[in-house]
Amino acid sequence: MIEYLSSQPLYKWVNSSLLIGSLLLCYLLWIFGFVRQQLTGLGLPRISRFSGSSFPGIADELFVLIFMGFFATSALTNQFSAPAEHTPDNIWMSTFIHIIIFCPFALRYITLPMPQHRPLRYLLYVFAGLICIYAFNFVINASGFCNYLIELTGSPKLQEVSTELSQNKNSPALAGLCFSSIIAAPILEEFAFRGFLFNVLRQRCGIIAATLASSLLFSAVHVSLIQTLPLFVFACVQCALYEKTRSLTYCILLHMIFNTISTIAILLLS
Repeated sequence: MIEYLSSQPLYKWVNSSLLIGSLLLCYLLWIFGFVRQQLTGLGLPRISRFSGSSFPGIADELFVLIFMGFFATSALTNQFSAPAEHTPDNIWMSTFIHIIIFCPFALRYITLPMPQHRPLRYLLYVFAGLICIYAFNFVINASGFCNYLIELTGSPKLQEVSTELSQNKNSPALAGLCFSSIIAAPILEEFAFRGFLFNVLRQRCGIIAATLASSLLFSAVHVSLIQTLPLFVFACVQCALYEKTRSLTYCILLHMIFNTISTIAILLLS
């Protein structure tokens, strides 16, 4: 085992360090906020967007902290395990399992009182968010930073799911990958990271710390060194959009649009 781990490329160790560090940061911020609020007697300030609701209560907080530990551990294990065979059955089963695992987040969140929507105005925020994300991606790619990381660490150019999309020619498997990327992942990840983790950290340590910590963990669990910085910026934009619209609907929409464009580009280029 030691010999196997020592033979792993540098990028896997960097990915793992980012993942463990971001998870510990979230835990430490929560503990610091909890202790500070208990010592000062301020109690647990509620978030105005959920007026009349007890969300996130202590049970929600403990649930999300335990789940994020489990989720990060799973990502860390997959980082060093042998690549699995991606058959259509495996892909659809994996997607189904992820839906089941993430379901408690969605079921809990949709019971909360939702704010009034302003579709036209908020759609402009979605468009502005996309512009910011793609502008940053253009700058980071044009700077040569990604190529430098690839040469330094031997990191793959694409995320694992992107590599699967570009290489898989099996129609059922490709359909499963597209469904996971365009539909399932945006919905499930937004409920978990913006709906729960961001809200939990927000009421314990403030908006800025919650945005940075939750975004760092979001980017790290994708275990793609080349995409870590772009995904971090993507998550920060999502947190800002969530704060502005006070609704996950527009975060999910932006996430779906972004993943759809990325998926189409990968399929066309492959």
